[in-house]
Amino acid sequence: MQSVERGPNDTLVTRILEQPMPATRELHADFIIDATGLDARAEANPLLKDLVDCYHLPLNSNGRLQVANDFEIPQLRNGTGRFYAAGAATLGGPYAAVDSFLGLQYAALQSVESLARHHTPHLHPLTPWRSLGQWLKWIANRPPSS
Repeated sequence: MQSVERGPNDTLVTRILEQPMPATRELHADFIIDATGLDARAEANPLLKDLVDCYHLPLNSNGRLQVANDFEIPQLRNGTGRFYAAGAATLGGPYAAVDSFLGLQYAALQSVESLARHHTPHLHPLTPWRSLGQWLKWIANRPPSS
């Protein structure tokens, strides 16, 4: 990855240097999800290392990203913007099983509930009635509501 810059309409423009021929590919996206490897130590991942170095992020006792109970990295708050992390990159944090399938589901639920508490636009709290309503729409082959 060469660079990430803000593009038109609040999109992200990512430039990637392709190998073996040195050619640059440009990707336009609304967001980026990092899934670069299995070694979750912050210094082993270029994106995590850059975040830790640039923003002086604290690491936990395992040398992984330190997160709050809702999996937010509070040091990366930017106005109403929030940054959440889960998985092996946060092992040693508030939830021991964070790198398991159930742990990832738990982390996602905690992150979404945190976003709902902060009144994120177009995000509704997860409730049994809302889940039932969305499931009934799925049964009826109707699109989910936002």
